[in-house]
Amino acid sequence: MKNHDFYIFQGFCVKSPVFATCLMNCRKAFIGLLKTSLLYQGDNMDKRWALILLIVTAFLVVGCSNQVQPAPQNEVVPKETAVQPQQPVQEQVQAPVETATEPAAQETTPEDSNAYNFEQLPIDEQRKIKFVRTLLKSARDSNENYFFRYSGQGVLQTDVWVKGNIEKRAIIRIDEVDTFHTYNMVYMDRTTKKAEGYCETRKAVCPKGPGPFPESYSKWYVKTPKDWTVELGDDFYWALDNKIADVLYHIIDYRENGKTTRVYVRDYKGLPGRVEVYGTTNPDSIIQGKGMLEQYIYDDMNIGGVSDDEITPGGVIHS
Repeated sequence: MKNHDFYIFQGFCVKSPVFATCLMNCRKAFIGLLKTSLLYQGDNMDKRWALILLIVTAFLVVGCSNQVQPAPQNEVVPKETAVQPQQPVQEQVQAPVETATEPAAQETTPEDSNAYNFEQLPIDEQRKIKFVRTLLKSARDSNENYFFRYSGQGVLQTDVWVKGNIEKRAIIRIDEVDTFHTYNMVYMDRTTKKAEGYCETRKAVCPKGPGPFPESYSKWYVKTPKDWTVELGDDFYWALDNKIADVLYHIIDYRENGKTTRVYVRDYKGLPGRVEVYGTTNPDSIIQGKGMLEQYIYDDMNIGGVSDDEITPGGVIHS
């Protein structure tokens, strides 16, 4: 009888069905032999038959046991574990480590190391600068009307009249007008950048008439005192006050690109009377006049004295 993979034989549990069948056959054979011995011997079965039965039974049992294959032992089968799909290994690219690098040392020039900072200047110098700034502003806001004698790079001295947008300049002496010098005055319109020459004199004959004659604006134009005030601005250092030919000048310095532009500002009307350009920012060198590159001088300035006739071609014939 099968019960949960076990077989019952004579009250004993036998797990192998082959072994159970073999034992049952042995039982039948033993009973058969026993009946045969009783049949021939009756109740007087001697020891010899009993021994024979015992031997035969032993052979049968041994034969059954040889037919039974040993049951395989329960093999421990390792449980299959769910194999997770292997993710592709991504190489971790290490981000470059940013290292704090010091900025490369830059060559410093005097103007770099002494960048203009009005608030850091001495109080007395600040007071002087504020006063000069008011003079320069007055010059910038005014309408240009002045006469001056100009001398500069390659120019000994020349007369200049300025009013509004017109600049008039004498290019030669009045009495030098001849076959080689056909005119002596150049009129320049600062708005249109146009220049024309005219012959205006009583001391010489104009061989080709009074003009006009085409001329070069860039060749003859003179930078005016007001041009300097507009160009340079208000970031300057006060150097000193000085009186020259009974005219009080406030001397200031503009420092830029290794150069110094020194401007002599007139105490009256704030117009520059002289401009000097030096190839250094060293004050001691400037005081000694060393390293001067350019110089512009505006002498005999007459502010507000230019008439319309003086800036009109043919309006004034110079004697």
